Amino acid sequence: VNIKLISEGMEESGSLGLEEFVLGPRGREFMAGTDFVCISDNYWLSKSKPCLTYGLRGLTYFFVEIVGPRKDLESGLFGGTVHEPMTDLVHIFSSLVDPRGNIQIEGISDLVRPVTDEERALYEPIDFSLTEFSSDAGGAHVIHKEDK
Repeated sequence: VNIKLISEGMEESGSLGLEEFVLGPRGREFMAGTDFVCISDNYWLSKSKPCLTYGLRGLTYFFVEIVGPRKDLESGLFGGTVHEPMTDLVHIFSSLVDPRGNIQIEGISDLVRPVTDEERALYEPIDFSLTEFSSDAGGAHVIHKEDK
């Protein structure tokens, strides 16, 4: 067995440089003969048991430009009477996801494979505490109320 590790800690900021390394000459040499790749960017499901990822959500980047008046407008005179770019942007963002975390973009859920009964059965023995998870997130209110 030939195990090779690449440890990189910039996943939250786009992993700058990782793609260039892996696809470049040094990366190709390092990865030569590799049959499988395992990406592990996980939160342990409990304090005692690690997990192995077999599916990721990924990242998508977009550029949005909101165009408004050519100059700053005095809110006492113009506020509430003309479209304001920041208000329009907040409206767009607020329409993307509902309060339960459901993405509201028409048809996007059709692109997601449903969880199978076999996968649900795999979740049952997982040692996971929603209370502990919420505490680790700084006491944040979580969207879902079920442990699995």
